[in-house]
Amino acid sequence: MPDSAGHAPRPSEHDALLSRIIAALVLALLLFALPGLLQVAHAARPVAFVPADGSVVLDRLPGGYMQVVPVHRETPGEAALRAQRLYQLAARTGDARLATRADALLARQPTLQRNAGVRMARAFSAQHRHDFPAALRELDALIAASPRHGEARLARAQIQLVRGNLAAARQDCVALATGIDQDSGLLCVAMLSLRQGRTGVAAQVLDRWLRQDGLDPARRAHALLLRADVAARARDPGADAFYRHAMAASPGDVRVLLPYARFLRDTRRPSRVESLLAAYADHDGLQLQRALAAQEAGAANAATLRQSQARRYALLRALGQTPELRDEAEYLLLLRHDIPGALAVAQRNFRTQRDHEDVQVLARAAQAAGRTEILRNLHDWSAQQGIGATP
Repeated sequence: MPDSAGHAPRPSEHDALLSRIIAALVLALLLFALPGLLQVAHAARPVAFVPADGSVVLDRLPGGYMQVVPVHRETPGEAALRAQRLYQLAARTGDARLATRADALLARQPTLQRNAGVRMARAFSAQHRHDFPAALRELDALIAASPRHGEARLARAQIQLVRGNLAAARQDCVALATGIDQDSGLLCVAMLSLRQGRTGVAAQVLDRWLRQDGLDPARRAHALLLRADVAARARDPGADAFYRHAMAASPGDVRVLLPYARFLRDTRRPSRVESLLAAYADHDGLQLQRALAAQEAGAANAATLRQSQARRYALLRALGQTPELRDEAEYLLLLRHDIPGALAVAQRNFRTQRDHEDVQVLARAAQAAGRTEILRNLHDWSAQQGIGATP
């Protein structure tokens, strides 16, 4: 059909028009086929609107985001470094949007597949998704090419500890401590000792490390969190102070807030969790701890928080996403009192994640279910790994 000037549309215009028509038909089919999904998503999201002026705030980016916004045209190496920083910021804030941006940034760097920075960034991405085999493949390749890459060895040791492979983690710790990077080696030894239940050794190593001058702020914050976790595991009365130091070193860091909330619950102070976590309504894991603490404290908002957590998990599943398995197991066990469901999820989680908290939630679910054979297997596995404090 000619346009208003009497010209016939060019072939490219036909193609564009056809594409728009097809897209509209596909969207209509999706809207017809997935009403349940849309109802769940609509119930959890605010009503869309068009702001009256440009001063209206639609969303807030996490603190520190502007520090990773490029101010000039980036080289591929700079883009890889920015992706790595985005993953680190995503881990600190719990904001998945940042990891998504980093993934997109890496996808635009196909010519740098063997670049060390790109490999580290891809390893961060896989670790953030809990795709530990993919993360290990990237780190293995990087270390094979650069055996003295301390950051890669420390990252690989951390992943092996989460997976429950303490022997493999020990190999990287030894390599670091005996010549590659002594600072990273000390942190690695501290993490390994904590996982083994040797809290005295871990405390001594971290105290020595923290006495150094000129520490990198991010590493210092990580070491302070480790020191707080060591104190909490050892039932040290100074654990609160260590957690406060860690929170001061990295304000709003979900990696500090989560274990501190668990520590407050473990030490029978659940009422303090509300003020700690009330401001973090967008983080599923933090809000689970808030709901658990409210139930334990008999708080007036306990039922509301429990229902909110149920809606969070329902929405995630409706969108085709999987909740954090360890958190879901704890939710099913303590808030839903679904012991068989909690045990099944905890066992599924244990196949890929075997950190201290993963073992503990499986042990609690097995004990609640009266499954003594699972407890025996956990005891045997812990002994094989050299873990002193068995479940």
